[in-house]
Amino acid sequence: MNSLTSTLADLTAAKLTAYYPAPPPGIPTVAPSTDPSVYMGDPSYLKQLNAQFLEKYAVDVPNLNTANRYDYACKQWEQNGKSAALPTPPAYCVFEQKAFDQWWATYTSNLAQNAPPLFFIKPATLPPPPVIVAEGVPPPPPVTDGPIGAPVPGNPGVFNPSAADIFPDGWVYVGPAGVFQKHVYTNPFTADQTRVIWLALQP
Repeated sequence: MNSLTSTLADLTAAKLTAYYPAPPPGIPTVAPSTDPSVYMGDPSYLKQLNAQFLEKYAVDVPNLNTANRYDYACKQWEQNGKSAALPTPPAYCVFEQKAFDQWWATYTSNLAQNAPPLFFIKPATLPPPPVIVAEGVPPPPPVTDGPIGAPVPGNPGVFNPSAADIFPDGWVYVGPAGVFQKHVYTNPFTADQTRVIWLALQP
């Protein structure tokens, strides 16, 4: 996802909240019932009921509260004059079904143990921080050419890779927008300790 790029004057609370939306809530798959035949006839009933209960109250409700607090903080930031110090991005979480399936298997294999539910409640991935540009500077184009993705802010001639990037390190790509070379290098500030960029060799 490309960064939100804007001048400070054009940036609004509404744009910030739209840029950091809460993950969509879970969709219930079973309805609670007091009829014994419901859960006796469906061995997965209790598992589904527990999953949607935990997703709602450990993920969806906290995310909604987080979104409301972030919306309020953005409105306060806008009303107070919109400083360059933007409101702290919201910390959302997500429910991982595969992790829950593993937890449920462990939990039901020995009901005496206390399997931690936070194992399947993970931090949500957020988009990169917004980029504030000076007045009169046009925002960079979102995508340029083939495997060459969005420009890196503040680094002329440097581009991020796009989803179409399948080339190895050092590859020289010639496309409609120019000539670019791919570089992969160690970067301690990224999760996998690597960084991939394209350098414009010829416009």
